[in-house]
Amino acid sequence: MRLLKILFWLCLIIFVISLFVYTIQCIISAWWNILLIIIILLSLWWYKIRRKNQKSVWQGVIVIILSLLLLAWFLIPCIFGHFKDLEEEPETDTEMNHNQVLTDDEEGKEKEQQAEKEKEEQEEREKEQEQEQQACSNIRGNISSSGTKIYHVPSGQFYDKTVPEETFCTEAEAKSAGYRKSKL
Repeated sequence: MRLLKILFWLCLIIFVISLFVYTIQCIISAWWNILLIIIILLSLWWYKIRRKNQKSVWQGVIVIILSLLLLAWFLIPCIFGHFKDLEEEPETDTEMNHNQVLTDDEEGKEKEQQAEKEKEEQEEREKEQEQEQQACSNIRGNISSSGTKIYHVPSGQFYDKTVPEETFCTEAEAKSAGYRKSKL
């Protein structure tokens, strides 16, 4: 029973210390929190002076209450966020790796989709280029065993029998590549 009380008080002390630390972190994390603390301190000082002089202090009390409410508005979600982060942290390396794999998996799926899209676009461009080449690749260039470069046009006698080393769209291209026109 005594051990249970010690554990309870130990847990409570750890909670209060962590709450204090997270509160300080949250206050420092944003300039408006610091501004609200300054307003509260100035209002307390003003309240103390007014009370000494036995004057009305309601304006100071209202300013202090509003500042505290605003500060709570900003700090409470921040503090609970720190505690929530503690709960969500993976307990083991396996869980951490699993969570990383899930994140990587989502990123990987996006990258895969983008890669597939790029691949499809590339294939489409290649098809278009191939169609253009087929449409204009009607001149066949052949290199004979002696090294002579000869090109054949569709109306030529050996056009159908020629297995081309190169193809050209125009006769000018074939001539500029060093080929001469077939005599037959």
